[in-house]
Amino acid sequence: MSEDTEVRRGDVVIVRLDPAEGHEMKKTRPAVVVQNDVGNKNASTTIVAPATGTYRGYPFEVLVEAAKSPFEKDSSIRLDQVRVVSIEKRIHSVLGSLDTETMEAVDEALKLSLGLD
Repeated sequence: MSEDTEVRRGDVVIVRLDPAEGHEMKKTRPAVVVQNDVGNKNASTTIVAPATGTYRGYPFEVLVEAAKSPFEKDSSIRLDQVRVVSIEKRIHSVLGSLDTETMEAVDEALKLSLGLD
C-alpha cells in the first residue's frame, strides 16, 4: 500500500506475514486491524490479528461468517497471533470492515489473550 493509505480499527486487510518463525501464522492472508485509530493515523505500523479458515474453538478465536463480513469464506480471527506490521510494506489492500458486534467479540477475545480482564 502507499504511505498515504489509511487503515482503521476493524478493517479487514490482506497482509503478508512471511517471513515467519516456528508456529507464527504464515503466508499472505486476511487479518483484522486491532490497533486504535490514533495509532493508525500517527504511525507507519499497525497491529493486526490474522485470520484462517480453520476454527478450533479456542476462547481467543472469533468465528466470522463470510456472509456477514468482507472475508471470502467463514474465518477464524486468531487473537493469540497478533503482531505489529508495516502498513506500507506488509499490507496489500483493505477488503472492508467488520461490524460493531463482531468487533466487540474481537475485543473480548483480545482481552482474554492479553490477560487484560
